[in-house]
Amino acid sequence: MRRRFGRLKLKTEKDPVSELIKTILSQNTSDVTSFRAFDNLKKRFRDWESLRKAKISAIRREIKIAGLSNIKAPRIKDALDEIVRRRGSLDLGFLDKLDTREGYAFLRSIKGVGPKTAAIVLLFSFDRPIMPVDTHIFRVMSRLGFIDQKISREKAQEYLTAASPKGSIKEFHVHIIMHGRQVCTARDPKCTVCNLNKLCKYYKEKVLFQ
Repeated sequence: MRRRFGRLKLKTEKDPVSELIKTILSQNTSDVTSFRAFDNLKKRFRDWESLRKAKISAIRREIKIAGLSNIKAPRIKDALDEIVRRRGSLDLGFLDKLDTREGYAFLRSIKGVGPKTAAIVLLFSFDRPIMPVDTHIFRVMSRLGFIDQKISREKAQEYLTAASPKGSIKEFHVHIIMHGRQVCTARDPKCTVCNLNKLCKYYKEKVLFQ
């Protein structure tokens, strides 16, 4: 991955609440539209507490571009309400004092926060060694033969977390997503130019011996 895409310098999102909101917005849409929706929220509300207190209709208008606004707007508001209800303030900084398992369990206990969202918050806000599994990572890793296509996303996440290079798991995560978008695409994957094809179960079964 480094030979193809180079080494990546990835910043840590210092505000885990922002990371949580961004990740919910990113569900079932592109980075471009989710980032624009996130920027809309930042411009519309002076802080996340103002967003939490806003009407769902107001949130929905600002994130419409990201799609599924009828689902994402109440999901964001409910998640923020639950954090305040349980912690007394809109702050997830306390997760830094918990181990990865405890932090993951807390995030997963919030309604609407799935395995990928919880893992992304921990990885990108706290540099925890956990491998979020999105559509691209699941596709690439199942084609390579590292995971079974029938495995659940949460089980895939557990396995790939254990198998990933702990010191560079954030970079590895982003590299695999880049590979899934540019090379190992859902349709017409570019198998013949892929520098992983010698390792790839899909390439051997679907391309090389056809």
